[in-house]
Amino acid sequence: MKKTGLGILLFLTVAILVYFNNHSTIYALNLHAVSEAGPPVVTEEGILFRFKGEDPPPIYVMVSGDFNDWEEPLLMIKNMHDVFVYIYNTKEERAIVLKEGKYRYRYLVDGIWIKDPVNNKTVYDNYGTELSYFEVGTPVILLEKNPVNVKHNKYIFYHKDDAAKNVYIVGDFNNWNPYSHPLRKNISGLWEIEIDIIPGNYAYRFIVDGVFRKDPLGTEIAHDKFDNKFSLIKLPIK
Repeated sequence: MKKTGLGILLFLTVAILVYFNNHSTIYALNLHAVSEAGPPVVTEEGILFRFKGEDPPPIYVMVSGDFNDWEEPLLMIKNMHDVFVYIYNTKEERAIVLKEGKYRYRYLVDGIWIKDPVNNKTVYDNYGTELSYFEVGTPVILLEKNPVNVKHNKYIFYHKDDAAKNVYIVGDFNNWNPYSHPLRKNISGLWEIEIDIIPGNYAYRFIVDGVFRKDPLGTEIAHDKFDNKFSLIKLPIK
């Protein structure tokens, strides 16, 4: 192998190790099971990019686009099916990954920019370059844990339940009033509420169609003297 090839291979090995060291998220979506290329798809964990090159297979593939403001291209990882995959899940305000809209993108394959060969949705930029694009119909919200800090002492609680008709939140922060804090369904189909809460520790629960439930997005649990379980949040002083 030529020295140039060895240099590229060494660079990619280091880059991949650095990537995994800085991206320790465990995905429920099995990226190693992705066996085919396809246009970007919206998942509960972010936007999934999938690329598979022709023979001979590419050494490296990166992706960039409107979704990351065309900044530094993102290194994709090759799985056991020789499909290069990447989950884009960088959260902005209110845990939103991407708002609704059209997003242009391209792949950088062994140093050459190309459109997505399996996506027939394309547009041309002001320089006449053909770009692929995908569309987001409703905001992509990444549900990891509650609550999501908006600013200062404002927090958002999310709850996912497509079948629920009514959802309330009760806790130490509202004196366990079962009617004062109803959640509303947003355009993404998630129940949400924004609450002003001063710093402190609070036990709370959801009431879903009249049934008390722990928060599935809660990270800590508290127990009362009857061993009933509650979700617990600890809000630091900002």
